[in-house]
Amino acid sequence: MRLYILAFLGAYHAVAQTPPSNLPVLAPGVFATEASVIINAPIQVVWEALLDFPSYPQWNPFVRSQVVTNALWVPLPDQTPRENLRLIIQAQIPPLPQPVDENTPPNLLHSQISLENITTIDSVNHRTAWRQIMIPPPFLDAERWQALSVVDSERTFYESKEVYYGPVGTIVDALFATGLQQGFEAQAAALKVRLEA
Repeated sequence: MRLYILAFLGAYHAVAQTPPSNLPVLAPGVFATEASVIINAPIQVVWEALLDFPSYPQWNPFVRSQVVTNALWVPLPDQTPRENLRLIIQAQIPPLPQPVDENTPPNLLHSQISLENITTIDSVNHRTAWRQIMIPPPFLDAERWQALSVVDSERTFYESKEVYYGPVGTIVDALFATGLQQGFEAQAAALKVRLEA
């Protein structure tokens, strides 16, 4: 009985520390993947790490590469993300076992490439998003949102969510939903580890 009370108090304490969501309200779709974590680092430090795409191979077991390109898919010398630029994302679905670094080989059976458009870089509200553009929206629409909120001066609440819409969303759900959810959770956990090291 005592163990249950301690578990309840621990869960209550974690919920009590979590600020309200900073994600936009997203309509329900075929399915959604999401993850969140409190990171012991100031919000600006987390924001800079989140947008430092060239560093992703050093720590991210899910998104192994995220390259900013122009509209013709040519990588840009300046990898600073800006709205309406493109992304070539190489992901592992499910994610690689942690820890990873830039020398960790991919699992070729689980490697996926996605072509995306950066839709939001909001430095004031600490929100960013990109939308897949490989398959037209009537068939598949999916936009990944990531947002940060202040817990206190030394802690940040990170959250990420993507909702999948359209008939192809049903196929993505059947083939990749579990691996995508694991990927979102692995990225959140790895970001926390990187910034708290």
